[in-house]
Amino acid sequence: MSVAAKPSASSGRERLVETAYHLFSQRGFGAVSLADIAGEVGLTKQAIIYHFSNKNALYAEVLAQLAARFAAVIERVDRQEPDAEARWPCLMRAFLDHAEQWPDDSGLIARELLDNRDRAQDSHRWYLRDFLDALVERYAATARGREQDLTTQRVMVYRQLGAITYLVISEVTLGAIWGGEAVAEMQRVQRDLLQGDADPAAD
Repeated sequence: MSVAAKPSASSGRERLVETAYHLFSQRGFGAVSLADIAGEVGLTKQAIIYHFSNKNALYAEVLAQLAARFAAVIERVDRQEPDAEARWPCLMRAFLDHAEQWPDDSGLIARELLDNRDRAQDSHRWYLRDFLDALVERYAATARGREQDLTTQRVMVYRQLGAITYLVISEVTLGAIWGGEAVAEMQRVQRDLLQGDADPAAD
């Protein structure tokens, strides 16, 4: 499945968001300062504050764009595959395609879910909640999902999403450990599993 081409950062605001997106994905929210972002873009911190009141506001925009990309993948699969049973593996393959084309999205979602324990205590808006709820809803519509309670459905979705995300973000490290050919074979097997089973993580 094709995914949308990455937009070019034409305006100063867009360049800030794109730069922040890459840095937050690579380092996490806590390890990136406005000065870091300003230095990468060649602007001052004051220029960033002109567009975004603080780092939280800039991060929120990055997450909002991430959530919009994920929502677009779900909407596209919903249009192409109306059958609930067939839709789930199609959806997981679509997210694998997306993760491979947008590896920084995978890094960002991993860091948002794992690295933000301190920020999580004070956060009042979770941009990924609608995305996660939408995945659970679609998994729950499968025959296997209908047999499970909500907690189990969430666990199965999280396991599957984690498998896709972590293989993508750990490609370089695994390549150093086992070699590039081994990682390519792992990616092939993962794609085959997604092709052949609505929920390979459940077995």
